[in-house]
Amino acid sequence: MSHAPNAAQLPDSPFATFSLRAACSADAAKLANLLQQLGNDDPRPDPTLLALRLAELPASREVLVAERDGQLLGTCTLNLIEHLAHNFARSAVLEDMVVDSQQRGLGIGQALIEKAAERARAWGCYKLALSTNQNREVAHRFYAALGFQPHGISLALPLG
Repeated sequence: MSHAPNAAQLPDSPFATFSLRAACSADAAKLANLLQQLGNDDPRPDPTLLALRLAELPASREVLVAERDGQLLGTCTLNLIEHLAHNFARSAVLEDMVVDSQQRGLGIGQALIEKAAERARAWGCYKLALSTNQNREVAHRFYAALGFQPHGISLALPLG
């Protein structure tokens, strides 16, 4: 699937087109670099472990990448959840959403989320959920513009 932002916004831009696809083991090193942008204080993901995990993804997980000429521009991970208390109703959780800092504003994040929502619908999900850091106001506006709404309260219990 190839995407091109509105030509009026990006005339003659070399980044006007890109493709979306499932990540594979061969993407591990580039994906590790991209994922590092989620938190510069976090250790860089191990490319070897990442390659192994990408080779054996369960059917309930999909890692998407946006790519142009071999360069990874963005990624997100979609996780399927079946809710036991609701007759196994399905929802999906979006994680690890990142667009390369040099590529933002070109429609890449929107295209990734649209693809993730398409996959979630194909899984029969009734909602697509995500969490984002409380301080990431630009991200909050981005997600709201795509139709995401506040839903409950997200809490975490540190286990480490």
